[in-house]
Amino acid sequence: MNLFKRLIPNSIKQEGKYVLLDLLKIPYSRSGAALELLNWLPKNNPITFFDIGANVGHFSKSICGEYKIKKGILVEPVSGLIPILEQTFPDRETFQIVNAAVSNSASETDFYYNEDAHFVSSLLRIDNKGEGFASLNFEDPVKTKINTLTLDHIVKEQKLSHIDFIKIDVQGAEHLVLQGGIEALKITKLVYTEFSYKPLYQNSSTFFDLYKFFYENNFILVNVSGGYSSPNGELLQGDALFVNKALMN
Repeated sequence: MNLFKRLIPNSIKQEGKYVLLDLLKIPYSRSGAALELLNWLPKNNPITFFDIGANVGHFSKSICGEYKIKKGILVEPVSGLIPILEQTFPDRETFQIVNAAVSNSASETDFYYNEDAHFVSSLLRIDNKGEGFASLNFEDPVKTKINTLTLDHIVKEQKLSHIDFIKIDVQGAEHLVLQGGIEALKITKLVYTEFSYKPLYQNSSTFFDLYKFFYENNFILVNVSGGYSSPNGELLQGDALFVNKALMN
């Protein structure tokens, strides 16, 4: 039986999975996009989106598999990942790739880079010896300097009048992104952000801080999904989807 399974091409196995999901009427995305985001973003028109903390572009690529793109702005502070993004998204008319960190001011500031695990690099120093990350054996981050921009600045520079959604994955610095994007949020329908239930970085925000901010800026929480848990099972991180009440229709 195991030999028989190995002889079946992965593409056929994958297609069979989709057929089964269709029969069971279970929602799915062929591109791997977040279903909670797809449920709130119709496919009627090409979309404009931000990917803040784009990394190597997996999230943006999944969105491109579901929607026609009017404008995609991918922001990534780790300079070594920029060539990967440029190769993956070569259309410069559609995709703008920005090598900077998004914060509450435009300046040069400290950035804590982890070469072995660049996805935990942040404007904030990671508590890599604390209970949340200790089991992952991250090396101490290297402090470097990096340029920061505000979300409002980028939106003004790109002359955007509407944003379908903003995705934020900045390792505890979500509040800094939001503080520098008050005007941008007014024209944004959805914000899909990673969050932590308790601080995992020095001076980082938590879910409760973000909820308060969004509530005060006319957004409502419509979905929360689980994320990273500690070895003892404690849920530490997740993803939340907020919708601008003024743009819900």
